[in-house]
Amino acid sequence: MRFLEYLFFKYYNWAIRVGDGEIPSFTSVSIIAFFIMLYIVDINMTYSFFISQQKTLVIGKYFFGLFGISIMAILYIVLVTKGKDKTIMEIHNEEWTGKKNLWAVLFPTIAIVWFIISLFIKAMMNSGII
Repeated sequence: MRFLEYLFFKYYNWAIRVGDGEIPSFTSVSIIAFFIMLYIVDINMTYSFFISQQKTLVIGKYFFGLFGISIMAILYIVLVTKGKDKTIMEIHNEEWTGKKNLWAVLFPTIAIVWFIISLFIKAMMNSGII
């Protein structure tokens, strides 16, 4: 939970810096939900490309849409409703302001790099290189 609060805090401040001062809470939750979904896609791709012997999709076709909406709703309830966003910003303001943004940068970077590497390796496998 603390990691989610840290990500929320960093993305909230980022959203304000780039000019989204009206709904930074929604922007922060959207970013976190998007990258959680990308991790789920990465896990599914890795499993279906390299581990599973089946050539079909491991999970249902509506799973990602429903799961994405569910993740977004859960994160919004946990981090934003009833003024929790303001509380998180007040409690952790001194603790996390000015600190390095390493984990806030690594969280999306790892998901994107994992996605690209999986696609690249699968393309090489399909072309017969490996």
